Amino acid sequence: MRTSTLPAAADTARDGRHAYDHLTPALERLAAIPSGDAERHELREHVIREFRPLVRNLSRRFAPGGNGAEDVEQAGMLGLVKAVDRYDPAAATGGPLGFLVPSIRGEMKRHLRDRSWSVRVPRDLKELAIRVRNTADTLGQQLGRAPRPSELARELGVSTDEVIDALGALDSHHARSLDAHAGAGDGSDSGDDTPLGELIGTDDPGLELAAHRAELHTVIGELPERERTILTMRFFGDHTQSQIATQLGISQMHVSRLLSRTLRRLREQLAEQD
Repeated sequence: MRTSTLPAAADTARDGRHAYDHLTPALERLAAIPSGDAERHELREHVIREFRPLVRNLSRRFAPGGNGAEDVEQAGMLGLVKAVDRYDPAAATGGPLGFLVPSIRGEMKRHLRDRSWSVRVPRDLKELAIRVRNTADTLGQQLGRAPRPSELARELGVSTDEVIDALGALDSHHARSLDAHAGAGDGSDSGDDTPLGELIGTDDPGLELAAHRAELHTVIGELPERERTILTMRFFGDHTQSQIATQLGISQMHVSRLLSRTLRRLREQLAEQD
């Protein structure tokens, strides 16, 4: 097959949700070709090359001002390659971007998290957290769904409590030190030396939740396994409700109801402990 007969990226508009729909036939063809086939290698290289501008555009959003953009783009390319290799036409009901972008964004976020531990986390817990996350990816592909904490524990040879601790450590990647300056790390030249802690209102619910982190950990550990799995996928694994529903074999509406009920339960139990 001659890839030159496929539409080139330069021949189509880049803007809009359907900007890459012209590559859908190539992706579908690629999914049907057995691995090791010479045609597959050629077509795969073509598809990856055509989607590279998409990765570059996404990397700029994750690295404003160009700070670290090259590394973020490389991480995004890894996500693109993974998504292209496992492309499933049946799952790509919203077009190719709906299938590829979550994988690209996921690798970019993973790259940034691995380099931005903003709270003091013990080295052994940090290493376990990375192992948990990587194992969750691998085991999830084997199972066709997100692995439960107990399954991750068995795979890693650790306790379920240790897995939950590791997931909590991953959550700390999203935090920034309250002692950090407001202008730090945002790619700007504002020079704002005001500590972030002084810019946060006293009624900030995020601070209240942080103050109860230990209680929250206990309450999450007491949840039924399905609810705990959904929480883990949603808030630690960056899964959308639709992705969770697909992996668990339930409706998105059911996932939404379970999340609402579980979060309400967490709030009520934390309130009782105040």
